[in-house]
Amino acid sequence: ASAPSPSQVRLNPLIPQTEEEKIEYSIAAERRRMRLVHKDTLKDLLTRSPHDTELETRDGSGAVPAEKTRVESVELVLPPHANHQGNTFGGQIMAWMENVATIAASRLCHAHPTLRAIEMFHFRGPSQVGDRLVLKAIVNNAFKNSMEVGVSAEAYGQEMSISPRHINSAFMTFVVLDQEGRPCTLPMVAPEPGDGERRYREASARKKIRLDRKYVVSCKQTEVPLSVPWDQSNKVYLSYNNVSALKTLIAKANWALAREKDKVRMYTLEEDKFLSFRIEMSVCITASRAFSLLSNLRRRHEWDSHYVSAELVQKVDDDDMIYHVVSQMLRHENKPQDFVILASRRKPCSKGDPYVVAFRSVTLPTHPARAEFTRGETLCSGFCIWPESEEMSKVAYYNQATPGYLKYITTNVAGLSSDICATFEACEKFLLKNKDDLISRLQDF
Repeated sequence: ASAPSPSQVRLNPLIPQTEEEKIEYSIAAERRRMRLVHKDTLKDLLTRSPHDTELETRDGSGAVPAEKTRVESVELVLPPHANHQGNTFGGQIMAWMENVATIAASRLCHAHPTLRAIEMFHFRGPSQVGDRLVLKAIVNNAFKNSMEVGVSAEAYGQEMSISPRHINSAFMTFVVLDQEGRPCTLPMVAPEPGDGERRYREASARKKIRLDRKYVVSCKQTEVPLSVPWDQSNKVYLSYNNVSALKTLIAKANWALAREKDKVRMYTLEEDKFLSFRIEMSVCITASRAFSLLSNLRRRHEWDSHYVSAELVQKVDDDDMIYHVVSQMLRHENKPQDFVILASRRKPCSKGDPYVVAFRSVTLPTHPARAEFTRGETLCSGFCIWPESEEMSKVAYYNQATPGYLKYITTNVAGLSSDICATFEACEKFLLKNKDDLISRLQDF
């Protein structure tokens, strides 16, 4: 960290060189997007949650007052704790913060707690040699097998200074393990009135967000349903996972050319339990215009004969929409198929980065599976659009095939059907027809 300054230094942009660097660069942009809206996500969840903090007890034991877990410690920053500029090492501050948090946790459980996670660790400002750091910790909330400890660090320029600087804060999750390595049941916490109750509720909200994120990121076709539940508290992570999953699929190597018909090329990728395919062609249209047309699912039926309709049911934000899609009738079911799809669109992060429109299935309480439809699911699919020149673009569609879709894919790959290629040719005609349509431009969301 540099010395305190009234304004931040503008960093030179990072230019990724290799394909691996480019995919990491674009996914990093998604992580940044997720961090920036984390505070709003938490605020929204708290607004919709009940404000009363009903305390439960387990095994007949009462809740421990949070005040009994409060810890305060003072550390003097010496030269070995700092770099050549005299600024305290970030790792040293983290170590001191972990110490007080561990003591606070031990006051609740009367055992040796184990640190499991650190969340929202913020370096708000630097500290220098000679500063006194006051480190404060308290258990915000305790769940069945884990507890959250809030930690803050304040810097004083000299002894008895009346103007401390808040330089760091973090939330640390601890567990207590038994001799066999299994988490022990923890006592409950009784929050202090006022600010303590706010921290208590925020800790519960953060736990829910962590669980939602873990569920979304670890969602595997063979273990859980492809559709993941949608609500406001996990929207950021669903959107992030939707885009990053597609970008990861795009970046994979070992794509094999399976068919080529006129200008349309079809590739396949075989991995363990998944078969993915990619269809691409070059179209005489600007990348931004193709992106605008293909990201609007309400117009998909104009070129894709499999789509009957797509209703916009929720506008999450300017770049994320949820649609209820109805497709053609399935032969073996004798009824149409429907989907609830999250569509996440992203513009390029840097020169050379493509436009991306990612799709995945979600579950909405307002649109449950109905008897007149066969509910379909898509795990990872979407469009990727690269500008090849000012007027030419390479448009590619990706799909990680699900069990219900495999027969359709393999029939086309084997050359027994040209349905996919015909659909993509219709897509080209749609793009060319609408590339200069001013009315369509105004209707784009």
